[in-house]
Amino acid sequence: MGKAKTNRSKWTTTPPPGIQDLPTVGKLYWFEYHCWESHQSGDAKLWYRSHTQATVLGYYADDSEWPTIEKRCEQGEVLCCRVRFEDGTYGDVFEDELLDSRDDFCRPDPPKGPPPPPKAKT
Repeated sequence: MGKAKTNRSKWTTTPPPGIQDLPTVGKLYWFEYHCWESHQSGDAKLWYRSHTQATVLGYYADDSEWPTIEKRCEQGEVLCCRVRFEDGTYGDVFEDELLDSRDDFCRPDPPKGPPPPPKAKT
């Protein structure tokens, strides 16, 4: 599960040099999904976990010329974090989706999961 197509060998618990404002490894954050909110999304499983808590396990060791999250967001180059959700599921999420407070949510609550399959006609 996860949006980022990453090489797992590049995951690290040490922030990349010169990068500021990254979520803290080991800290619990509120997660809010900020991509395509659809059951057809390849990341629907992340969407269903929006507005739950997740612990940061590490970062994707990416070189970025943008030291602050504000600059990375402006440039569309937010970094990826590896997290563990409350239910034990692991995921790869973007740093701007990890929030300190529920007060920071800007999207509606997601569905609890995919819709049930249609009933067979008899």
